[in-house]
Amino acid sequence: MVIRECLDILGGNSGLTESVIYWNPPKNSNRAVTVYSGSTIDTNMLGVVDKDTMINDRKIKIFKAPAIIIVRKGLAGKTKFIENGKFTINDDAYAITIKQRYADEINIRWIEKVIQYNADCCITSKGTNGTFSKEQFLDLEFEYPSMKEQDEIVNIYKKISKLKDNTNFYIERLKKLNSFVISGDVICKLKAGAIFEIAGGNSGLTEEFIYNNQPSSERETVVVFSSSTNESTNMGVVSKNALLNSKKIKCFDAPAIIISRNGQAGKALYIERGTFTTNDHAYVLNVKQAYKKTVDLEWFSYVSEQYTHNCVTSKDSNGTFNKEMFMNKQIDIIEFEAQKKIVKKKRDIGALHLRLKQFRNILDAKEENCNLIY
Repeated sequence: MVIRECLDILGGNSGLTESVIYWNPPKNSNRAVTVYSGSTIDTNMLGVVDKDTMINDRKIKIFKAPAIIIVRKGLAGKTKFIENGKFTINDDAYAITIKQRYADEINIRWIEKVIQYNADCCITSKGTNGTFSKEQFLDLEFEYPSMKEQDEIVNIYKKISKLKDNTNFYIERLKKLNSFVISGDVICKLKAGAIFEIAGGNSGLTEEFIYNNQPSSERETVVVFSSSTNESTNMGVVSKNALLNSKKIKCFDAPAIIISRNGQAGKALYIERGTFTTNDHAYVLNVKQAYKKTVDLEWFSYVSEQYTHNCVTSKDSNGTFNKEMFMNKQIDIIEFEAQKKIVKKKRDIGALHLRLKQFRNILDAKEENCNLIY
């Protein structure tokens, strides 16, 4: 059969704008109708209107869930499942429902999970200006398994979705938890200049220079960081023997902290191990030998921005970190053993956060495989 034999695809309301929504609030909760549009699929609803709202002397079209919203233009072909209640849409989207005579043969939740491939075939272009062709979609050949098999497929998706929701919840909780700095009793105050050594990066260490000075062996390989990178997105690698203005580039040994000089001025990045280099958009911070048992560098990376934040010339993207101002800052020092305990707890949180993100990636892959199979 073709899709039009079993599905109805209904257009939305032309002229259902934010202004119409604003001027037609529901008179009470029983009269409220949720409004969706092609641009709110990824977020939430556009708003709510009264069920008797008029547009061009006609009552708005109201749809009853369960149903599928499919975007006509913009995010063309993207779908959203509406599980219950009444809703309406503007003319940037269509509402898909099962025809009554197929209600006992087709599970609409199954349709929403398997329809994406069909929808993708009916989009004029893959950019933001794409348009979903309703007529082309309705004429596609379509088969469906037994209701029992559809239900089983839906249950698989439900389990994956629940696991993803739980995983995302804990990922967000861990992100918030990791943003807190575990504190301790201050045992002394020391000037940053007494504790730390700070060095500038390499002027002229550009992407072109890196490209033209690639290492010929693992032994001469060093990672390049800048003020706009982090451990997972560095600038690449360069040969530690590369000559910059007739001099070998400056290389640094971890552990160390990179402090952005401009761009994300004052932002700190802890480098745990290895040899690295950086350009002149950043400084490299190390603990002086005399204070190795007083200040744990990784611990300081967690608290550093409370000191570096006030050493930036302005708070916009043009701000510059002032090295001299920072080196005159008084640093609150807590017990060294307490610092190490904080580092361990932070690492444990980071490891769990990483495992949860990896698990979410596995769930995404499982869901994608289901889409390909069905």
